[in-house]
Amino acid sequence: MKKPLRNVLILLLAAGSILVVLRYVASLKDNIASLENQKQNLLQDLGKEKKAVGQLKARNAGLKTYLRAAHKKLNKLLLDLSLAKEQIGKFDLKFSILRAENKALLDERQELVQENTSLKMKLNSIDELKKAIRELKRRAKIEGNHGFLMKNSQPTTSPKVRIEVIPVPKEQ
Repeated sequence: MKKPLRNVLILLLAAGSILVVLRYVASLKDNIASLENQKQNLLQDLGKEKKAVGQLKARNAGLKTYLRAAHKKLNKLLLDLSLAKEQIGKFDLKFSILRAENKALLDERQELVQENTSLKMKLNSIDELKKAIRELKRRAKIEGNHGFLMKNSQPTTSPKVRIEVIPVPKEQ
């Protein structure tokens, strides 16, 4: 009796082992299916990430190009600014010179207006006018030309004009 019982025990052990192996295989299949699913999800995520990285690289390249253009424009603007500052300095110098010249001309004009006013007042009276004429005659005698016909490349004698009238012959 030992032998059949032993065989039954072996059979039971073999059946239990097969059952355990079948459960293990089923759980491995479930794990493989789960891992395949995770693999697909990870591949999709990887694809999305690659696409995102590609978009970021493209955006980065665009931003680099924009940054280079902005640097060039900024450098040009800074150069223009320095040139404008130089020109402003030159214009300020010229303006200050012109302002000084304008002030000098205004002062000179004021002096001439005062001199003109004093001369008008002086020459409006007959007595003052006579005095001025006498003074001019006296200067002419003092500075006279001592009998010379030319003084300072100008003739001292009044030019004489001779007018001749010649009749036009009549044509017949």
